[in-house]
This record gives sequence, structure tokens and C-alpha cells, in this order.
Amino acid sequence: MLFQTPEFLILMLVVMAGIVLARTNTLQSVMLLLASYVFYMSWNPVFILLILFSTLNDYVAGLGMGHAKSRRGRVPWLVMSCVTNLGLLAVFKYFNFFVDSMNAVFIWVGLEAVLPTVQLTLPVGISFYTFQSMSYSIDVFRGDTPPEKSFIRFALYVAFFPQLVAGPILRSTEFLPQLYSVKSLRAENLRSGCHLFLSGLVKKVLIADHIAALTDTIFKSPQGLPSILIWLGALAFGIQVYCDFAGYTDMARGVCRMLGFDIPINFNFPFAAQSISDFWRRWHISLASWLRDYLYIPLGGNRHGAINAYRNLMLTMTLAGLWHGAGWNFVLWGVYQGIFLSIERVFGIGGRKRKSKSGEVVAPKRTPLVVKIMRWTICQYFIFLSMAVFRSQNISDLLYCIKKYVLFDFDFSVGALGLGTVNPFLAVGMIGLFVVFHAWSYRVGTLARKLDQMTRPMQLAVYFVVILALFALWPSERVDFVYFQF
Repeated sequence: MLFQTPEFLILMLVVMAGIVLARTNTLQSVMLLLASYVFYMSWNPVFILLILFSTLNDYVAGLGMGHAKSRRGRVPWLVMSCVTNLGLLAVFKYFNFFVDSMNAVFIWVGLEAVLPTVQLTLPVGISFYTFQSMSYSIDVFRGDTPPEKSFIRFALYVAFFPQLVAGPILRSTEFLPQLYSVKSLRAENLRSGCHLFLSGLVKKVLIADHIAALTDTIFKSPQGLPSILIWLGALAFGIQVYCDFAGYTDMARGVCRMLGFDIPINFNFPFAAQSISDFWRRWHISLASWLRDYLYIPLGGNRHGAINAYRNLMLTMTLAGLWHGAGWNFVLWGVYQGIFLSIERVFGIGGRKRKSKSGEVVAPKRTPLVVKIMRWTICQYFIFLSMAVFRSQNISDLLYCIKKYVLFDFDFSVGALGLGTVNPFLAVGMIGLFVVFHAWSYRVGTLARKLDQMTRPMQLAVYFVVILALFALWPSERVDFVYFQF
């Protein structure tokens, strides 16, 4: 069930009616939990058992840690939570990847590939809700949040339908307290939520979906294509995945706001970044902060010298790559990110606060505009190179794309690209529209924010134009959200 479908509209109307009719927060939580399970079961009803199992596991772990009398007594419950959640990911997401990798090693040393693979369907959103549920257990273990006694509320935290399948990854401290108040449908929340939803719909339907076909065509068989098309593919994919994922987040936040909930932003103009470190403060913020708080810092962060800090960065980003998918391109993408973050740390790039010998924070020097432009250009070059690494389907394609991206061949022919039904002019036009839209939003404010500030007649005019464009350019084929596969 996608956000932009009639089925979701019906579900939203039912949920809104339930908010009005339910007079207590407990009844509202029960109704929202049932709606969340219906939403998830629309993909594959069987996998609701997986969410229930993960929910029950971490709920029991939380209660167990709450009753433990010492930190040592909480350890077995935390181990149970982490092993179960990571075990589910290992089985459903990485089992065949590790088996195929081992078989490849066997063949390389002259042995037979003997390990069998298993046909498993990847449950939608498993990476998101397992990380979310596991973070609750870690927070309870640390004493950052008390155990949630209500199974209904905890289950709703794990399975809340707007952000269930593609984030953002919520912390229990952000969401659980919101379940203790009775929700109501307020006019200002409905209007503001609709503005956010419309903004996300524009990113997803008008931009991401029209770029997707061009991206798929280029990266389906990149071998033999000139550099100009590899560059175009990397640029197109970067914009596609941003508009697709940020569009989902905007729509999720809009739905939450309509219902009286508030969830954090997940993107903050990542293509304005002037360093890879800055990029990761702006891109997929909930995952970046999760990795920082639950992996990088527990590993030691930068507390035990530079060498350990670089090791922790590399390990964290490599695992971040593996989190995205079971493939060597994702692992190499994570290594790539770790290398550049480490390089920036060596040279003091990335906006880190400098300290004087006395330990006081030194105010950063004013950066000349020409230096900012140079930093931005170099940063974007390496960001979009990473997009080509991320999107490549195998190592051979990945190496070819890197070669053509770095060693530009000045061959501007596009005849080698079999476009088929792809409309390159529409796709390139949407890329141009995004560049203008993104720059305008960065300087002036997002579409949702500007709509909040407009008069009612201006709002109606904008809605009329946008809805007209959506009707005229709605894709003929359904395009799933990119991050559903992660």
C-alpha cells in the first residue's frame, strides 16, 4: 500500500474517523496499531508474524531490564534483544549473500560451490523496524528511558504505519511520550500536514519516478557507455534516491502531523554540503545519528586516539553500507564513505569545532565565497561518484563506472544508450526542475513552509497548479519507493 494510492486514502479516512470516535489514548493506540498492521499486511500478510515476534522480544527484554537489580543483570536481556534483531536481519537479508560469497571463495581456490542458498523474500522495512526496536532496548539498558509497560503502546512504536517501512528511524524517547495524550484532528495540523504531504508527492511522483527509468536504463548495462552517460546516470540516481526517500519522509511527516504526531526530519538539503561529514549531517539523519549513538560511540568514538577513531569510522561506515543491502557494492560504498570521512578528519575538514590549548572552542574563521564554491564542487563530485558505486549491480560494472567517471573520455555521443520507452528529455527536464527547486528551497524555504506562510487564496492557487501537474505527468507504471528494498 503506497502513500499515493486510493487504498491509502481510504485507510487515512478510517484512521481519522477512529481518532474522532476514540475518546481515550488507549483506544486510539489500539486503533492505530490495528491500522498499522493492516497497512503492513497489504504487502505480505505472513510477515506480520515477524513484526509481532520482534516486538514481543524487545518488549519482554525491556521489562526484564526494568526488573533487573544491577547493570550486570540487564546484560542478558540486552543480548537477547540484539541477537534476535540482528539474527532476523542475518537470516532474511544476508544469508544468501554470505553463502554466495563463500561459494565464490571455494571456486576461487579450486573447490566446488557446495553451500545451498534459500529462496527468502525480504520483508519490507525490516532494517528500519529492527533498528528502531533494538534502540529501545539499548536505551533501557543505559537508563536513558524507562521500560514501557503497555504492550499496545510499545507495539505501536515499533509498527506505526506512516514511517514503518522506510523510516525515519524513531527513538522511543521521541515517540512513546506522544502516546500518552489524546489526539484530535486540528485544522492547523491538517493544513500543515497536507502541505508536507503535497511537497513529498511532488518529489516522489513528479521528479523521482520520471528519473527512475533513465537511471535503470543506464545502470542496467553501463559497459560501453561513454563518460557523459555515466555522469548523467550518477547525477540522475542521486537526485532520484533523494527525491524518492525525502519525498517518502515528507509524506510520512505530513500524515503524522495530520494525526497529531510529530516525527523528526530526515533530510536537510544534503546537496548543499561542502564536505562528506556535512553531507552525513544532512542525509538520512536518523540512520546517521543511530550509527553514531549506538555503534561509533560505543566502539570508542574518538576517545582513544586518532588510529582508533579512524578504525571506528571505517567499521561504522562499512556496516552502514552493509545495512543498505546484501551486496559488495554496498560494502564498498560504505568503505568509500569511511575513507573520505577519515581523510576529512586528518585534514580538519567537515566543520568540526576547533579548540584552543586551554580547551575553549575557537570560533571558525569566515570562509571566502570562492573557497565555499570550490569545497561544494569537490564535495558534490565525490558524492555523485559514490552514487555510481551504490547503484552498480556488480563489481565489473562498478569498476567500469568509476573509470569512466574519473577518467572523463570527452565522448558526448548518446547513441550507445538504448533508450527504448525512456523519454530522456522529460527525465533531464525533471533533473533541471529539481536543481532549480532545490536551490530555491534552500535560499527561500521549502514548499511546505512557504505554503504555511501563504494566504488561503495563494494556497489554493498553488494546490491547483501542483495537482494539475500531477494529473498531467502521473507515471503510467507504479514505481515503488527505493528504500523499500532496504
